[in-house]
Amino acid sequence: MELSQNITASSNHINRAEILEDSEWLELEAFQKQVYLSMRDLVIFFTILIIPGNTLVLIATWKERRLHQPNKYFLAFLAVADLLVGLFVAPFFAYQTDLEYTSSDRDNMSIHLCRFMLWMDTFALTTSIYSLTTISLDRYLKISKPLLYKSRMTTSRSIKIIFVIVLISTTLATYSATARSGSSGILGTGTGPCSWDADFEKSTIFYLGLTISVFFLPVLVIVIMYTLIFHVAHKRNKMLVDGNLGQTINNQNERTALRRDMKVIRMLLVVVGVFLLCWGPLFTWILMKYLNTIDRENTSLSFEYRMHVFAGIANTLPFFNSLCNPIIYVCLDQTYQEAFKRIFRRMMRRQEARRQQPPIELRPPRA
Repeated sequence: MELSQNITASSNHINRAEILEDSEWLELEAFQKQVYLSMRDLVIFFTILIIPGNTLVLIATWKERRLHQPNKYFLAFLAVADLLVGLFVAPFFAYQTDLEYTSSDRDNMSIHLCRFMLWMDTFALTTSIYSLTTISLDRYLKISKPLLYKSRMTTSRSIKIIFVIVLISTTLATYSATARSGSSGILGTGTGPCSWDADFEKSTIFYLGLTISVFFLPVLVIVIMYTLIFHVAHKRNKMLVDGNLGQTINNQNERTALRRDMKVIRMLLVVVGVFLLCWGPLFTWILMKYLNTIDRENTSLSFEYRMHVFAGIANTLPFFNSLCNPIIYVCLDQTYQEAFKRIFRRMMRRQEARRQQPPIELRPPRA
């Protein structure tokens, strides 16, 4: 009798522990759902702001003659990549998240739509990072060799460079959209309803190669270029201050040009800094996932909560990056500030002209 009571008590204790454990994991699943639905709402909010901001940059580049320069074309191409994020990647991401966590019909998404989402995901990221890399190389050429810059960096050459970036991005995006690549998209647009259970070994090879070629190597080039830029600019500025170049009119013009270039460089540094801040956590998460640095079998429940929060932040920040770049242009680049002001003035004048137009009177026909 006593033995049976002990067995019953121990079995009740085990059942309570299992029930408690099950309830905790159910709470974790509910928390995960809340995190991703909050991500969906944030992405929708970012989308509303991404589209008009980057569209304004493209309109300003098209309308203003002062922005018809090779370096501004690279910035416009960066705006195109951000606009693609706002038009396609962000809405698809929000739709897929909503489908995965709120819809019971989550498995009926078209495979062609899934592959297009993967393609656009990879293309937009690749064009962004390679545009920033090209911008850093362009700035170094202008600062280090200002006399040769105009002859070397022409409009036709800048268009050719943009075409090369498009070609590389298209090739990588097309490969990532195939099932054999093991890709699920940079922003995870191939997971959930679009997941086709790619081989983990293929996914590991793809993502490690992508992280190196599309993030770490370009970032290394960008850091080296801006370090050299500040070294050259500091050296030239010191020579001008010390009077080693004399005080001719040409040197005064060079001083003014140097100050203007340094303001542009500061703006581009902010652009690059925001890019690293927004994309760094995501690639850190990718490395943690595919290098098996997380032992999910031996993790605590609190660790799982923290990982879900980190994953949510890492997957949301890249969309915030596409929102930030037009704001940075307005705040730090005087040329864009003046261009945006002129555009808004023209819009206000047109609205006032429409209001002041006299109403059209309809006269009855003569008998």
